[in-house]
Amino acid sequence: MVKEDLVILYCIIIVMVVVVFAIGFAVDRFIYLHRALKDMRIRVYTMQREQEKQYKSLVDQIKQQTDKPHALNELQQLFSAKINKIRRQYPSLTDADAQVLLLIGLGVENHEILSLTDMSKRTYYKRRQVIAQRMNTSAAELDEFVKQLFTSK
Repeated sequence: MVKEDLVILYCIIIVMVVVVFAIGFAVDRFIYLHRALKDMRIRVYTMQREQEKQYKSLVDQIKQQTDKPHALNELQQLFSAKINKIRRQYPSLTDADAQVLLLIGLGVENHEILSLTDMSKRTYYKRRQVIAQRMNTSAAELDEFVKQLFTSK
């Protein structure tokens, strides 16, 4: 009976060693994944900061009235993923609608949008009404609605 007890004891020791190695491997893997996630967050944060710098530079160009069409085009490229997502949700939106939505979503004030797009006040407010209809909201609630779309993931 002593031999059987020793065999059982050896088996228990072997299982414990395997479990310890498995736990050690799992901990190493967790630490590796945690570091990778942290590095990824840093890269995303850096990309966001870079986008923010580009955005501010473009807004400054626009406000200084230097090369408005180029700056608007750059803004559209910078936020193309968000614009495309919104246009998939609301396929009836036109390119002109998307341009106005982008500026509203970025918090550009109405008088600045008029200046940037070279629209008359009447055309701009008519465009807002059309966009609101296409998005099933009211013109009065359009700004908040669009800002929520731009801030959502």
